[in-house]
Order: sequence, then C-alpha cells, then structure tokens
Amino acid sequence: MQKLLQLLEYNFWANDQFISRLKDQPGLPEEIDKLFSHILQAHIIWLKRIYKQENTPHRFDLIPREQWETLNISLYNETTDVLKSRSIDEFIVYHNSKGLVYQNYIGDIMYHIIHLSTHHRAQLALLMRQHQILPPASDYIFYLRK
Repeated sequence: MQKLLQLLEYNFWANDQFISRLKDQPGLPEEIDKLFSHILQAHIIWLKRIYKQENTPHRFDLIPREQWETLNISLYNETTDVLKSRSIDEFIVYHNSKGLVYQNYIGDIMYHIIHLSTHHRAQLALLMRQHQILPPASDYIFYLRK
C-alpha cells in the first residue's frame, strides 16, 4: 500500500508540473485544455464509481484552467483518503460510460488512474512540443530525485 500511495503522490506531482507549465500560457490550442481536462475528469469519474455516486461528469467535459490546480489537490486528497480508509482488495461494482456493468478491486482502479494519467501526460507533452512549448520533466525518476 505504501508504494501505491507513493505512485499517487507522483501522479499528483506530475500533474502539477504540467499545470505549472500550462496555466499561464496564452493562446493554447483547445486540444491541450481538453486533454488535461480529460485526465482530471477520468480521475473524478473513478472516484465517483468507488463511492457509488451516479452523477458523473462526461470524461471529455472541459475544466477551466484556473480550476486545475485546486482540483488536482482535491483529487489527490480524496484518493489518498480512499486508500487510507478502505481496502485495496475491496471489490467495486460500477457502470461504465456505456452503462455496462463491471467490477474491479480498488487497488486496480488506483493503478488504472495512475497509468491513464501517465499515458495522457505523454500525449500532452507531444502536443506541447508540436506547439513549441517545452513540456515539463515529469518522469517518475525525476519525482524520486526531488
């Protein structure tokens, strides 16, 4: 469980690196805002599934850039609270966006959140480079060295 908490802290840190780089960038293409919003929306959706809350946002809803930082902090706190108060071996039954029923362990959902975020940050880095914006160094090893 300690390693999973560390990976969630890394995920928070890596998101924060991108937020710091992007929040004051003028004239960003909308696709960058959409992709970072998707990282946060997907995290929200998974937490709502764990808590069995039905009112989930659409995974591609745009989140205003000025809300990213606060939301990232909130998601980190909520996610670590889940890990501290519930078992990673607890089975969660949920509906996906198409209404199909699935079930996974909380621990597996947490790893999914981390991997999905990493995948999309890599896509963000590519988009940033395509628009002459230097992406932040967000590799896990850089997090460990901080």
